[in-house]
Amino acid sequence: MTGGRRPGEDWLGEEQAPGVWFFLGVRRWLVRRRTAYQRLDLAETETHGRVLALDGKFMLSERDEFFYHEMLVHPALLSHPQPQRLLIVGGGDGGALREALRHPVEQATLVEIDSVVIEVAKEWLPSVHAGSFFDPRVRVVIAPGEEFLPRHQNEFDVILVDSTDPVGPGEALFQEGFFRACRAALRSGGVLALQAGSPWFHPHTLKAVVQSLQNLFPVALPYLGAMPLYPGGLWAYVLALEAFPGWEELKRRFEERRLSTRYFSPSLFQAATVLPPLLTELLSPCPNA
Repeated sequence: MTGGRRPGEDWLGEEQAPGVWFFLGVRRWLVRRRTAYQRLDLAETETHGRVLALDGKFMLSERDEFFYHEMLVHPALLSHPQPQRLLIVGGGDGGALREALRHPVEQATLVEIDSVVIEVAKEWLPSVHAGSFFDPRVRVVIAPGEEFLPRHQNEFDVILVDSTDPVGPGEALFQEGFFRACRAALRSGGVLALQAGSPWFHPHTLKAVVQSLQNLFPVALPYLGAMPLYPGGLWAYVLALEAFPGWEELKRRFEERRLSTRYFSPSLFQAATVLPPLLTELLSPCPNA
């Protein structure tokens, strides 16, 4: 660190693992407050644009958020032939919503536990949400996802779980009971996708998620994607569904929907499902599409 700064003053930092810290130089603080659920920090940084952190964990930066949002959203939406009714649990910054609305979605419900996250995003992160909150197809519900899901069965074609890490408000979204509620809320042929943490620093999270979803869906497909801001620079996701449509069909849908992306492509997604041996051993037996 240079320039005479000290952590906690002109740096926004995250302890990404015991003994591993990542700091970003701050030009100015935009929002620093404690909500009813968590501490929220938003800073204009020297290298990553505006950066949002919750309880000391980086959620996104303007510079690289598209890596995460594209890899969470497009595999799931392309895996469904007609994703008309969408549910996003979490995702209060609006990035996943932005990407999802590029598909032929007729109705999108976003369920976020913390209204302050949405308020801050609307005001300070227009480059992330790109006006998606104001789309007439969108309904925003302020509620815990684990309480919302059991009241809605057989309603959604696709569910995206855009949660924080499995601590604090996000912990309930990694329990098997929540996954069962997701399964029940999906229509026939429905698709579930969620982030599953750092495969290097938190492999136990990925393993637990895959095992839980294998008990509920015929296909539980883990895959990886680059995410420079997050711990280890690589992130894990899981796609759960009744049957995978196949790579050629995925490519056909991508072209038919005329999607414009910066990181995701069907070919990259296919490659992302090929896991390194240390993860295949960790997850074995793990069905592939």
